[in-house]
Amino acid sequence: MKALIIDNHSKFIQKIKEILDHLKIDHSSVDFADFHLNMTNSFDCFILSGGSLSIEGTPAFKEEKELIKQVPKPVFGICFGFQLISCVYGEITKKLPGKITGVNEIDIFGFEKLGIKYNKKKLKVFESHLWTIKKPPKDFDVYGTSQYGIEIIKHRTKPIFATQFHPEVREENNGNIIFQYFLEKMVMQK
Repeated sequence: MKALIIDNHSKFIQKIKEILDHLKIDHSSVDFADFHLNMTNSFDCFILSGGSLSIEGTPAFKEEKELIKQVPKPVFGICFGFQLISCVYGEITKKLPGKITGVNEIDIFGFEKLGIKYNKKKLKVFESHLWTIKKPPKDFDVYGTSQYGIEIIKHRTKPIFATQFHPEVREENNGNIIFQYFLEKMVMQK
């Protein structure tokens, strides 16, 4: 099993690597500008990191967008990766009045359909973003929302999962159960 982290200039890349190391998942990382679709044959899954880049203003995201559209392997989007997946599937991001940073509670639902054993209706997560989506992208189900917008999405038929929050930041929150679910159920059991 080998994962490729596509680094969209996230300050939390090391935290993603630590989780993969802990689960003994072999991994590499590549800057988004150096990623090419022909790299996909060497990896079993893809993690699209967060970052403070602009989707519209950066033509280098063409290859990453094609990955989201074409590759049948598991893809997990974090923050900016969530926004990029939403964009590819037809949903527009909206700018928030100010940046959301820190641990917040989100409303969660439908976890039992995913097989996630978590019997609460709220989840504490770490957020750090200025953009949001208000409607789910085409063919995606929503599993979490907050006052700011949609927080957790999963494609209905493809192994694509994404969070607006940062599940790799584990201090003082439990959002990592979503990332762990993805890695254990959608990647390691394949």
